[in-house]
Amino acid sequence: MEKIRLAVAGATLYAARLTECIRKNAPDDLEVFGCQCLEELTDFLTKTQPDILLCEPDAVQSNPVKDLVQIQLTDEFSKKQGKELDKVIFRYQRGSEILRQIFQIYEKRSKKNLICRCRTADMEIIAFYAPGGHELLLPFSISYASICGENARVLYLNFCEFSGMVSLFGEKEGNTCSDLIYGIRQKQEQFLLCLQSVLHHTEYFDYILPPENPEDIYEIQEEDLAFLLKMIQEQTEYTHVIFSCGTFHRAAEQVLACCGKIFCIVKENAFGKYRQTEFRAFLKKDSKQRIREKAEYISPQAGYGTFVQGMDLLAQIQGGEFAQQVRELTKYGDKEGDHA
Repeated sequence: MEKIRLAVAGATLYAARLTECIRKNAPDDLEVFGCQCLEELTDFLTKTQPDILLCEPDAVQSNPVKDLVQIQLTDEFSKKQGKELDKVIFRYQRGSEILRQIFQIYEKRSKKNLICRCRTADMEIIAFYAPGGHELLLPFSISYASICGENARVLYLNFCEFSGMVSLFGEKEGNTCSDLIYGIRQKQEQFLLCLQSVLHHTEYFDYILPPENPEDIYEIQEEDLAFLLKMIQEQTEYTHVIFSCGTFHRAAEQVLACCGKIFCIVKENAFGKYRQTEFRAFLKKDSKQRIREKAEYISPQAGYGTFVQGMDLLAQIQGGEFAQQVRELTKYGDKEGDHA
């Protein structure tokens, strides 16, 4: 069987990392090439004759190879399609999801029946949202971050109003998510310094405290979030970014739209079911398709008595009923594959 030839073109560190990520775990019928020198891209494509070109915006070509399926990586949440492009893929996704979409696009354009199993790994973005009351949102998402952090580098961000996170972790010296957003607007070239000024650490994951003023959450712009994810992906070693979103405000919708997984916290009671029904109906809108396809509804089980007073609350979260349920979730995800 003739191999499919995929070329990844881009001058950034992210493009180089994505190329290696795909190449390392590519199925047998996929051959992967990378080009970081855009001045030589035309000659590179002429020499390699790829079937698919995955490129950053600066590397877009005008029909350089016959029958080439050209796909652009984009920062835009709207996934707008360029005039000379076959398709566009949102870049802030797990590598396996990017590769799955590449094959899906190529199969449609080339009319070939492809059977490929991809096992690539890249930065995975996960969101927790609570349409049915969010008193269990913080401890369950923290438990998830702790379990992931046993074998990965995890960054936890909280976009909830009055989540209780400060009370859980205690008062910390340093800045909050508000300062991070303000900092990247003002001095984008000093992102790592800005990140270090707001970062806190636990044994299993790093975290950034939510804004002191919840109104700051509502003012987060699309370009702020896109730049934040871009810098985390290109300049840090995090493999998982976990968001906690308690209300469906603008920033939360942006987060949910770009995540590979969305866990929706619901209660097993009448009120929880009503909220879940309304949220499902809301997601039926065409504009919410990207969220609807990734939403998974779960009901956290805190166990009898929930938490014991006088004991370390964080330790109870990391090792109690939530942890058992989280391990089942992550185990299920591993069995299902890397499609999320």
